[in-house]
Amino acid sequence: MTNAIILPPPWSPERSRLLSADLIRRRALERLYRRRFAVEELIHSLEEYQLAQENVPGECIRLRPAPMWS
Repeated sequence: MTNAIILPPPWSPERSRLLSADLIRRRALERLYRRRFAVEELIHSLEEYQLAQENVPGECIRLRPAPMWS
């Protein structure tokens, strides 16, 4: 036995509600995938920046003791 989805007849208002709900879900899923792609791109860019910064020598700073206040 196969699990088939049976839609109401085309003239039924229930069918249009089901199809609009499906469209809403599809659009939400598309937005989710676009956001996921943007986040992955951001993470990749930050990782590249971090690797580039590791190879750049930092500026030496002279440290001096500061007076303590009580």
